[in-house]
Amino acid sequence: MVNVKVVIPLVAIVVSALVVAAVAWHSVEEIHYLKTFYPERFTVEEAFYASAVELIKVLIIAIPLLIVMAVALVVIGRSGRL
Repeated sequence: MVNVKVVIPLVAIVVSALVVAAVAWHSVEEIHYLKTFYPERFTVEEAFYASAVELIKVLIIAIPLLIVMAVALVVIGRSGRL
Protein backbone atom coordinates (compact mmCIF):
# COMPACT_ATOMS: atom_id res chain seq x y z
CA MET A 1 0.00 0.00 0.00
CA VAL A 2 1.28 3.44 -0.92
CA ASN A 3 1.53 5.82 2.00
CA VAL A 4 0.31 9.26 0.89
CA LYS A 5 2.22 10.86 3.77
CA VAL A 6 5.43 9.69 2.09
CA VAL A 7 4.58 10.03 -1.60
CA ILE A 8 3.48 13.66 -1.53
CA PRO A 9 6.68 14.89 0.22
CA LEU A 10 8.80 12.81 -2.17
CA VAL A 11 7.05 14.40 -5.13
CA ALA A 12 7.62 17.84 -3.57
CA ILE A 13 11.34 17.07 -3.19
CA VAL A 14 11.71 15.86 -6.77
CA VAL A 15 9.76 18.77 -8.26
CA SER A 16 11.68 21.30 -6.15
CA ALA A 17 15.03 19.82 -7.19
CA LEU A 18 14.00 19.89 -10.85
CA VAL A 19 12.90 23.53 -10.62
CA VAL A 20 16.16 24.57 -8.93
CA ALA A 21 18.17 22.71 -11.59
CA ALA A 22 16.15 24.29 -14.40
CA VAL A 23 16.55 27.80 -13.02
CA ALA A 24 20.29 27.31 -12.53
CA TRP A 25 20.65 25.92 -16.05
CA HIS A 26 18.69 28.86 -17.48
CA SER A 27 21.00 31.30 -15.69
CA VAL A 28 24.08 29.60 -17.11
CA GLU A 29 22.57 29.67 -20.59
CA GLU A 30 21.73 33.36 -20.23
CA ILE A 31 25.35 34.24 -19.40
CA HIS A 32 26.52 32.02 -22.28
CA TYR A 33 24.12 33.78 -24.66
CA LEU A 34 25.39 37.22 -23.67
CA LYS A 35 29.01 36.14 -23.99
CA THR A 36 28.42 34.49 -27.38
CA PHE A 37 26.42 37.22 -29.09
CA TYR A 38 28.05 40.27 -27.53
CA PRO A 39 31.72 39.21 -27.09
CA GLU A 40 33.29 42.61 -27.78
CA ARG A 41 31.01 44.45 -25.33
CA PHE A 42 30.83 41.76 -22.65
CA THR A 43 34.01 42.15 -20.60
CA VAL A 44 35.18 39.93 -17.76
CA GLU A 45 33.96 42.50 -15.25
CA GLU A 46 30.51 42.60 -16.86
CA ALA A 47 30.43 38.79 -16.86
CA PHE A 48 31.20 38.89 -13.14
CA TYR A 49 28.35 41.30 -12.44
CA ALA A 50 25.96 39.38 -14.66
CA SER A 51 26.88 36.20 -12.80
CA ALA A 52 26.21 37.92 -9.48
CA VAL A 53 22.77 39.02 -10.70
CA GLU A 54 22.02 35.49 -11.91
CA LEU A 55 23.15 34.05 -8.57
CA ILE A 56 20.77 36.36 -6.72
CA LYS A 57 17.92 35.34 -9.04
CA VAL A 58 18.67 31.65 -8.46
CA LEU A 59 18.83 32.13 -4.69
CA ILE A 60 15.53 34.01 -4.62
CA ILE A 61 13.90 31.02 -6.28
CA ALA A 62 15.96 28.25 -4.66
CA ILE A 63 15.76 29.20 -0.97
CA PRO A 64 11.98 28.73 -0.66
CA LEU A 65 12.24 25.46 -2.58
CA LEU A 66 15.02 24.26 -0.30
CA ILE A 67 12.77 25.03 2.65
CA VAL A 68 10.00 22.99 1.00
CA MET A 69 12.47 20.13 0.55
CA ALA A 70 13.55 20.32 4.20
CA VAL A 71 9.95 20.31 5.43
CA ALA A 72 9.19 17.34 3.16
CA LEU A 73 12.14 15.44 4.62
CA VAL A 74 10.90 16.17 8.14
CA VAL A 75 7.44 14.90 7.20
CA ILE A 76 8.94 11.72 5.75
CA GLY A 77 11.11 11.27 8.83
CA ARG A 78 8.16 11.61 11.15
CA SER A 79 6.06 9.16 9.16
CA GLY A 80 8.52 6.41 10.08
CA ARG A 81 8.55 4.74 6.67
CA LEU A 82 10.24 5.20 3.37
